[in-house]
This record gives sequence, C-alpha cells and structure tokens, in this order.
Amino acid sequence: KKIDGLFESMEELVLNKKKCFLGICVGMQLLADSSEEFGDHAGFGWIPGSIVKLPQHQSFKIPHMGWNEVEFDQHKLFSSLNQKTDFYFVHSFYFKTNQTGHILATTNYPNKITAAVIKDNIFGTQFHPEKSHENGQNIIQNFINWVL
Repeated sequence: KKIDGLFESMEELVLNKKKCFLGICVGMQLLADSSEEFGDHAGFGWIPGSIVKLPQHQSFKIPHMGWNEVEFDQHKLFSSLNQKTDFYFVHSFYFKTNQTGHILATTNYPNKITAAVIKDNIFGTQFHPEKSHENGQNIIQNFINWVL
C-alpha cells in the first residue's frame, strides 16, 4: 500500500535539501530507474541504472548468500578499510548501470557486479554492513562521519 506523501518527503529531503541517504540491499536497488524483480517496476530514479537478475552460472548459487571480497574506489565511506575486504551479501538481483562514475565498489559473482553506488549525497550498498561485523561497522561509522 502506498503511503501518501512519503516518497515526496524523501525526495524533498534527499534531492532538494541534500540530506545524506544510505540504502542497504533492496534500499540500494530502489535508487535505480527500474527493476525487473517480480515484473517490471519503476524505482526512485535517483541513480541511473536498472536492477537485473544475477547471471546463472553452474558454480554460483542464486541467491548469492555469503561473504565476498569488495574492491572500491577511494572515498571517505571506505576509509580505514583495505581493498578486497569481505562483506556479507544476500541477493538475487544487482544494480546494472552504464554510469561508471556512480559505481563506488564492485564484487565478483561470477562476473564483476556493483557492490556500492554513490551520487552526491546518496550512498547505497548491495552488501549488508549491519551483518558484516567490524568491516560493516566501519562503513556505518564512515557514513555517520560523512553526514556530520
């Protein structure tokens, strides 16, 4: 059920007033223009791209559940973390975009896929920082520091 005014309030705060936003997993996927999960659906359209199903591969199960190494661009949100740090993932779809400037981090499953996106004050992770122990705590602390 749609909650009247919620999306408009979020747009006002995030897009117009530039409040920082963190989307985790499905929260990141909502940032895209569209999603093909359970049919074709519109997303928020805050970061160009679409949500598509992970490619089938005989050695990789879907949904992707578990720890994966993440490679990232230099950014405050990944400060104090080493390249190829492990984060916990649970997903069957991923954020596909041609706007490489919005891809902040990637992982391989089995091919390179988006692990984190960024655009101005908007940050999203496909992985779950809240389930990623100390590495995830660092991401959350870095986000809080980024906001302040």
